[in-house]
Amino acid sequence: MVDISKKFGKRLQEIRKLRGLTQAQLAELVDVETATISRIERGVRFPQKENLELIAEKLDVKIKDLFDFSHCEDKKKLLADIQNMINMAKTKDLQYIHKMMTIYFENK
Repeated sequence: MVDISKKFGKRLQEIRKLRGLTQAQLAELVDVETATISRIERGVRFPQKENLELIAEKLDVKIKDLFDFSHCEDKKKLLADIQNMINMAKTKDLQYIHKMMTIYFENK
């Protein structure tokens, strides 16, 4: 199964580096520890909603851009991976996912 935290972390690292920022600089902008950014980029941790919004703001991207993994995989594999994750998700997680998808598609 695809680990969304690892993909998100790789994408965050990619955008952070494109902006010419170090982990420490991004951590300072978001007001978290450098170790937190490191854990997020390694896929060990996923950012809290508030930090997700701040990260997007400080990197000058839309939240949806942080989840753009289209250059990494083909659509068929992505759909299968998403379906697997949805099947294993708890109700609380599905509610969060639904909210994030709604925001994504409203702002697309």
